[in-house]
Amino acid sequence: MLRHSEARLLVTDKAGSERIPLQLIQGCLVASIQVDLTDQVLDRFRQELLARIGSTHVHGVVLDVSGVDVMDSVDFDMLKTTMTMASVMGASPVIVGLKPGIVSALMEMDVDIRGVRAALNLDDALQILNAPGAGQLASDLEAGGGLDGTGR
Repeated sequence: MLRHSEARLLVTDKAGSERIPLQLIQGCLVASIQVDLTDQVLDRFRQELLARIGSTHVHGVVLDVSGVDVMDSVDFDMLKTTMTMASVMGASPVIVGLKPGIVSALMEMDVDIRGVRAALNLDDALQILNAPGAGQLASDLEAGGGLDGTGR
């Protein structure tokens, strides 16, 4: 069931639990995260994302967090773990839409960003994922490369 709430698109299942929608765009799964991040939501998202990667054989995953207003280090670590799992399955992950305040807070908390590939928006992420040689990105991230995949 779809409904609008506070200018956000909320997707719920039959039991009323919030879900993160997954869309297939240009051979990539795009997750538009517009719900409050809880352990339950993130665990369910991880399970659904990995199942979809396995069934669709996509080459990339974009996590759009532009709808997230608050993210703590635990939330970020859970998303990072999910991104690593996607990478191990062969789908290169890119996170987009991080707000400046969230980035600042994560840096102040000294959160480990190694292995995280980021872009400003969905278009940039799809361009990165569909560029020649993008298939190497998943193995670079799995090896612990930095924001640019070189370990920096």
